[in-house]
Amino acid sequence: MKPYALGIVGAGAIGSVHVECTASLAQARLAAICDPREELAAAVAAKTGARPYASYEDLAYEERLDGIILCTPPVTHPSIATFFLERGVDVLCEKPLAVSGAQARDMYACARRNGRLLQLASKFRYVGDVATARELVRDGTLGAIRHAEIAFISSVDMRDRWNADPSISGGGVVIDNGSHAADLCRYLFGPVTHVAAVGYSRTEGMTVEDSAYLYLGVGHGPGVTVDLSWSLDRKLPFYVRIFGEYGRLCIGWRETTLTRAPGGTTAVGSGYSKADAFTAVQRDFVEASMGHARARIDANDALASVDVVDAAYASMRDGGRAPVEAERSVAV
Repeated sequence: MKPYALGIVGAGAIGSVHVECTASLAQARLAAICDPREELAAAVAAKTGARPYASYEDLAYEERLDGIILCTPPVTHPSIATFFLERGVDVLCEKPLAVSGAQARDMYACARRNGRLLQLASKFRYVGDVATARELVRDGTLGAIRHAEIAFISSVDMRDRWNADPSISGGGVVIDNGSHAADLCRYLFGPVTHVAAVGYSRTEGMTVEDSAYLYLGVGHGPGVTVDLSWSLDRKLPFYVRIFGEYGRLCIGWRETTLTRAPGGTTAVGSGYSKADAFTAVQRDFVEASMGHARARIDANDALASVDVVDAAYASMRDGGRAPVEAERSVAV
């Protein structure tokens, strides 16, 4: 059978991770790599055998691709994604899907019109420990969930990166790491209905928030607090803690533990592997694109992650609690 022809648009930090992980896809081959920095595209091509391109338009005209992975800055996602969707190419898009819910819905409307797959690359759904946590929450091991915490905090100087330019990124740490937090919350506990958020900056010269606290309301479920920062590293061993009626679950970077009394603490997972998560995202996309399976994340999940971020920024702007846009079923 002819291998699935895959292209990557954007060869920067995230794009380079995707490039490395394509080598593990038995059913697909990396056919093309695109980046406006021609020397970077050429260097990646030399290592992988893919053909290099400086423009995604040239890539589309020259190659017969089945799918692309979109790893460019967020403001470019709608235009590049729709360009390929209209030409019959499925799209796996890095987070955030778009810088607003309106743009994200336009992208899915384009996918629907053209009968193509648009999928968000939300990597934490593909971490084995997160899947285990979801099962433990759902099967009642922890009893009623009382509260949960999500933390994505590290010290990274973003001042000279596009992430700190709101005209390119759409915002600061909230749209960057808050997108992950929103999807983790939905995957583990259900749809987020409202958000209260406070954003601030610890770093001189930043025009976007480099830190924020969010409270995510989940219908009749637990309250979820989210700690986000580019400027503070608390060296936490976990990125999710779940407190239940019968115990505590800590989803960690190196291991995941379940604590119950009696019984003490036991390891229930081996931690986070970026390579494994990205490879699993790609495999899921290729399988869904080929019609062999349904993607683990669907259009409603992807749109919800954008809507939660929109609500967080509305809360930061106006104060108080902001509702998340009411969910409407989207079939693509």
